[in-house]
Amino acid sequence: MSARLTDPSIVAADPARSAWVAANAGAGKTYTLANRVTRLLLADTEPARILCLTYTKAAAAEMQGRLFKQLGEWSMLPDKDLQRKVQDIGADLGGPEDMKKARRLFAKALETPGGLKILTIHAFCQNVLSRFPLEAGVPAAFDVLDEQTARELIAQARSRVLERAGSGDAARAAALAFLLTQTSEATLTDILDAALGADRRKLERFFEGLAVSGEDLAAAVRRAHGAGLADSADTIVTGFCADVLQDAAQLQALALWLSQGTKTDQTRASELGTALAMTPGPAMYDTYRTVFLTQAGEPRKDPVTKKHSATRPDLRALVDRLQGEVLAVEERRRAAHAAALAEAALVIADAVRAEYARAKRARGGARLRRSDRANAGIAGTQRCRRLGALQARRRHPSRADRRGAGHQPGAMAHRQGADGGVLRRNRHRRRDSAHNLCGR
Repeated sequence: MSARLTDPSIVAADPARSAWVAANAGAGKTYTLANRVTRLLLADTEPARILCLTYTKAAAAEMQGRLFKQLGEWSMLPDKDLQRKVQDIGADLGGPEDMKKARRLFAKALETPGGLKILTIHAFCQNVLSRFPLEAGVPAAFDVLDEQTARELIAQARSRVLERAGSGDAARAAALAFLLTQTSEATLTDILDAALGADRRKLERFFEGLAVSGEDLAAAVRRAHGAGLADSADTIVTGFCADVLQDAAQLQALALWLSQGTKTDQTRASELGTALAMTPGPAMYDTYRTVFLTQAGEPRKDPVTKKHSATRPDLRALVDRLQGEVLAVEERRRAAHAAALAEAALVIADAVRAEYARAKRARGGARLRRSDRANAGIAGTQRCRRLGALQARRRHPSRADRRGAGHQPGAMAHRQGADGGVLRRNRHRRRDSAHNLCGR
């Protein structure tokens, strides 16, 4: 077997084979695909029947450039050089007529209406959607928004939502006020940019999932954070502080013992005494937690110094138990607080998302997503099949079709006579569109 027949690039370029090529960048995938298209043209395939899809515009331009460069060179080569070039891609020229055909491929490709179809997936799907908007469920005269225009529309939608929230939109106003008081305007902007940026499809899937499951937004968010439905950071710490005061006598004895220790122990004693004198609530909790946790919310390594702990092991054990209780409450508080922030951010993001969708509809714009690409392919295929079936029925009407015409031999002919010109024009136009799209 010759080396040419075992070369993976040559094998993959054979149009008689169904090939899947996986290779690293720069390994020659575009070269192989260009050779495959060239061999299709050599095999008398009409250029209009060839469709090449790529992920990026750069890849499409590179492939088209390579293909036309190769065909252009062929048109000017002497016979021996042309024969060698054709053999290099795994094909053969039988005789002088094949030589002429190979030289004419460049002109044939250039003269093809619409040119060789080397497109990105987005461009192909846009083509399908524009031809069959009703089947795909998109506006008939839609525009495909580029990333810059989409960002501008989202920014405008965000401004409108925030303006309405500041002027009487109660649900959004409460969410916005909570976000601004708990974070900052810069953080709010970062949150919305992340939720509505390049990965906004994840947010859309989340809300689509809620619509399918029927689950409430608050319930879904709190479940995801491990927070109770009725929990809030304030109610959790207020209830905890009320329980703490039930053991005030024991805690006062603990404070007295701490005040007899080192300077660090005395600081803890002062914090504990201050907390016990306060009313249950967030302020009391913040003071009480400093006895057992650091500013970052982590448990103190030594809430009581080792030297002083040795004087009362029982009270040191009590400190350890209280520290564990505070740590558990802190985790619940954080979960409830994070859930509240997430819920408020999602309320604003959902409003911006809805406003953005309205702006797109008003503009007649569309964003091509993965689901749109799939729907475009399905719509195009199904449309082609329906058109083919309809044309077959027109050529060979069934008995039921003839009965539907009222058993009048001239009924269908009469309708064609009345507006046959319009029907024929529309039929031919849609048939040509379907055939161009389906490659038939």
